[in-house]
Amino acid sequence: MKLLQLSFLTVGFLVLGLCHQDAKLKDFLYAWNGTCIQIPCFYDGIRRLDDFILYHNPQYNDRNSTFYGTILFVKSNPHENKRTKLLTSKRGEDCSVLINPVQVSDSGILGLRLTTMVPQDRWMTYVHLNVTESAPQPHIQLPQQLKEFQKVTVTCSLNYSCSDYPVSLQWFLDGQKVPLGQVENPLSVGAQRVLTESKFTFSLNWTHHDKQLACQLWHTDQQRLSEKAVRLDVKHTPKITIEASPHLEVKEGESVILKCLVQSSNPTIKGNFFWFKNGESVQNWGEILTLPHVNWEQTADYRCEAENEMGLGRSESVHLQVLYSPKFSKVVPVDLSVTENKTVELSCVTVAYPTPTNYAWFQDEKKIEGEKEQNLRFQEVNRQQTGQYTCMAENSEGWGEVSERARLDVQYPPTGVTLTIKSQTPIREGDSVILSCSYEQSNPPVHKYLWGPQFSQKGRPYSDVLTIQSIPWNAESVTCWACNTECSQATPVNLDVQYAPRDVKIILVTPESDIRSGDQVRLQCEFSSSHPRNVHYSWTQNGKHFQDGKYLNWSSISPEDSALYSCFVTNSIGQTQSPEWDLKVQYAPRHLQVSIVPSDVVMEKTSVVLTCEADANPAIDLYTWFDWKGQKIDNYGQKLTLWPVMTHQSGAYWCQGTNKLGTGESRPATLTVYYSPETIGKRTALGFGVCLALLLLALLGFQSVRCWQKIRGEQDFQERPRTQGSFFIRNKKMRRPHSAAAPQSLGYYNPAVEERINYATLQFPDRALVPRYLETSPVSLQTEDQSVIYSVVQKPQGGDYENVMPQSPPEEEGLHYSELIHFGEGERPPMQEGVEYVTLRH
Repeated sequence: MKLLQLSFLTVGFLVLGLCHQDAKLKDFLYAWNGTCIQIPCFYDGIRRLDDFILYHNPQYNDRNSTFYGTILFVKSNPHENKRTKLLTSKRGEDCSVLINPVQVSDSGILGLRLTTMVPQDRWMTYVHLNVTESAPQPHIQLPQQLKEFQKVTVTCSLNYSCSDYPVSLQWFLDGQKVPLGQVENPLSVGAQRVLTESKFTFSLNWTHHDKQLACQLWHTDQQRLSEKAVRLDVKHTPKITIEASPHLEVKEGESVILKCLVQSSNPTIKGNFFWFKNGESVQNWGEILTLPHVNWEQTADYRCEAENEMGLGRSESVHLQVLYSPKFSKVVPVDLSVTENKTVELSCVTVAYPTPTNYAWFQDEKKIEGEKEQNLRFQEVNRQQTGQYTCMAENSEGWGEVSERARLDVQYPPTGVTLTIKSQTPIREGDSVILSCSYEQSNPPVHKYLWGPQFSQKGRPYSDVLTIQSIPWNAESVTCWACNTECSQATPVNLDVQYAPRDVKIILVTPESDIRSGDQVRLQCEFSSSHPRNVHYSWTQNGKHFQDGKYLNWSSISPEDSALYSCFVTNSIGQTQSPEWDLKVQYAPRHLQVSIVPSDVVMEKTSVVLTCEADANPAIDLYTWFDWKGQKIDNYGQKLTLWPVMTHQSGAYWCQGTNKLGTGESRPATLTVYYSPETIGKRTALGFGVCLALLLLALLGFQSVRCWQKIRGEQDFQERPRTQGSFFIRNKKMRRPHSAAAPQSLGYYNPAVEERINYATLQFPDRALVPRYLETSPVSLQTEDQSVIYSVVQKPQGGDYENVMPQSPPEEEGLHYSELIHFGEGERPPMQEGVEYVTLRH
């Protein structure tokens, strides 16, 4: 059903595709005499275009419904096409045509007649062709308005494109050719567009105004065909400059005229001109600014502004410089404090134009001979150069006034700085130490003291007294600095702190690595430092005094010597203990024994864990278990788990433990496993069951003899069919007579109760019926002989089946027979077949 639906959908889409047929052409095409023309044509919805005819000025004949006219191209007969050919492309829906060369007489209407056979269809498409004598001018497209600082793209285009007659467009701005890197030349040829185009992108400025922009049409790069030029009308703000008369550098008292000149403005300026001095407006609205009798304060930057519809135009600033003698002289810095022997430089600053060329310096109103530079420099200033300083400056306009006073203060750091220990000596670790710092002279006075290295200082910070609350054992040399603007250091003092021994530790001298039982061992007590150096050594074992001396020696060490040892180093200041050193003696496994959990006497089918316990260093890395037979047990752990344990696993077990130094062996441990009550009960029941089985076999043999005698007295079975093929069941069933004494029941009953016999016969129909009932493949049964096996089943007395009446009296016995006829081809052998009987009695 789904396949049928898909078929209908496929047919539907094909019909829709065939109904949509369209050929796309441009309405108008342009060319000039001697060139070529490409007529782009593309169609949709057509599987295959069978014929294609290009007419010049076609006419339609209503009588026979055909077109006539000058035929320029026929697809079915390409040899007659002299100036035309069909353009091929990768696209399958291309019907484009090339005319080369094209003539003025080709102007007119061109008709493209397309024909398809499957499905049968025809249609005509028209295009207007205009061929001129010479190449037309290209068309330049500009934005509607051009403004300065605007980035614009101008387009030059020509409605023409033909690969057999290549043309290009080139740009010229103000007579200069535009580089190719600034030009984009896209070529557009399509079903609705045939165009040669070039785009020029540039940023406008006011200098482009009234410049000529030209686009030229070229055939290759050697022949110019036509040109189109336009004038750029760039709107911009006024561009103005300032002209000074007589010039921009005058002496005080002279006059100056500044004029605002307009270089360009599009559109023209409207309104007044505006003047500015150092950015501030000047009350003058005319094109000319007159400055009579200028003074030094009129030295400034001047600019003018004008406005049109595009905005405000500003001129570049011009600097008017007035010449005058030095004024407002001063010495900088005005107040200078400097350290003795430092480099000092004083400068004479003044207002003057031109720059002064000569200077004079005074100390405490006394001229300093030989100093004529603007800067007064002291390479290494000393205390005698402290005082009041003034200066004068001279330029081409004369000497200026004497400057204001400046103060120079020459300072020097503290001298004679010393450090003194105020507390008693010698100094011990942890003592409180008091130090004092002092000096002889200082300018300016000392205002703080610094100490080194850094300590926790008691009292005022930066004080001349330092108190060290708890002096460390490794205190460095102490020094101090007395500071004003600079700091002077005292000679460092060594505090010579006495302390107890430090970094006490135990070193193993021999052996170099692991200590094993029987080795000769020597331990040494060491320390890093002690002040005073004279010390005493002592040892402890597990916290109790052991012996004195620097060394501990064992000629033959034993495992019992393993303990925690410490050494003590004592001097007159104190005593220092080393970290405890764990002396571990390595030895082979010893004292091995086997422990049994929960007990060495357990009941079967429970869990028993045997653990091999031992004393060894290093720890035992391999355990081996053995049973009472001396056989190795496949268990290499410290614990041997027996679960569930059985009685046959009773016996003696022992273990071995091995480390890298040797192997130790335990004494045997005996495990006793006894029977559970459940096992005892099962064994008793088994004996009783064997006796009962023997009794039942005797009874079964007696019953089998009796049954055989009865079967031999039965009548022969009904005739067996000799045909072979498919089978059916024929079952003779007899309804049991109703009995008034017995309850009523439906269905069939077992006739064997009343000495009747049911037969089941397996027969096969005639071979002629085989194709109707059987598969064509034969059935073959492999049998050793032609014997027949009968099976007799006595109905159970405790149930009912579909065709069995309520149970018959127990004294009645019934027989059921089943006969299987040999599945062979041909006639059965005439020999008498043997019969075997099997009776199952309840």
